Parts: sequence; structure tokens; C-alpha cells
Amino acid sequence: MSKICPECGKTLPETAKFCMDCGHDFSVDVPSKKTDLFSTGKLFLIIIIAILVIGGVFILTSGGGDNNSKAPVDDVDHVDMTVTDVLGSHDSYDGKTSYFIYTEALFLDVPDDMKGYIIKTSYCDENGTVLGQETEKLSNVYYDTDYSISFGYYTSYSKLDLDHVKVEIIKNGKTVDEFTHNVDKNKLSFLN
Repeated sequence: MSKICPECGKTLPETAKFCMDCGHDFSVDVPSKKTDLFSTGKLFLIIIIAILVIGGVFILTSGGGDNNSKAPVDDVDHVDMTVTDVLGSHDSYDGKTSYFIYTEALFLDVPDDMKGYIIKTSYCDENGTVLGQETEKLSNVYYDTDYSISFGYYTSYSKLDLDHVKVEIIKNGKTVDEFTHNVDKNKLSFLN
């Protein structure tokens, strides 16, 4: 079974707690904005108003001259962090070995309001192919500390040839920051 995100329309597993694209939280019962627009016929009116507003702004700001001042396109706060390490361990049980990998980072600055922010951790090989990935709400990962914070826990039953980790900070489905860190294979010798 699967379910559809009411915010962005992405098809997700039935067990999903939030949308990996736009961050919609399924634990909060919010009616879909799209259904309301289409069912009441307001969509056409909204499009016409948007065209008129955009056209009016273009006419007012162009004025036949060269306007070099630009307003900021995006008012999203950014996360300032430094990935410090990729660590892991392994465990054997009933003849099966499982490998646990996680990332550590120092968070230097985060927005006061973390609503809508997601942290996506991708473990990649030397070709950039994603071998494993974890996505979490930033508010579930971050807490106020001067020490490195661990996140992006990934488990595999096969050895991974890791080269680097890519950490993306996503807000409302848009990547606002991206960090890459090379894996020190000496610290993950069990993966070789």
C-alpha cells in the first residue's frame, strides 16, 4: 500500500511519517490545499489574479530603465555546520553480520524555527552512487550543544565501499544547503 502526500502529491509508503520531498507531517491532520482549490473552482481565479499582480509588478519596476536592485529570491535561513566524521561498527548474530554507519557534525548555526527543515544523509561510493540514505527532521537531530551530533544512522547487511557522505538541508522540498565529507576508511576498516 502507499499514500499520497496532500502537499506535493508524492507517492510514499503507507508507513511514512512525513514526506521526504516537502516535509509534510502526516501526524498532523491538515486538509489538503489542492483539494480545496480544485473542488471550489477558485484555482482559475487565483491564476488570473497572480498574472495580473505579476504583470503589474513587472510594469511598475521596469519603467523603461535599467533596474539593478534585486530583492532576495529566498528568505530561507541556512544551517551552518561542519561534518566532522563518518563512523560505524558491525555486529554478528546467527551468522549474519550487520554494519552500522552514522555521521557526526558540529552545528554552528541553525534557524530558530526548524519547522519544515529536513536533513538528508547520503552515503556514496567514489562514483557518487548513493549506497544508503537516511532522512530525518532537523528538529529531531539538533539540540543545543558544543559537541558533535550524531545522525544519519544507516544499517546494511553487506559491506559498503564508501567514499564520501553528502548531507543536504532541505526546507519545504528545496535543498538550501549541502555539505560533503570524505570518508576516512581507516576508521571504517570493517567495510573494506
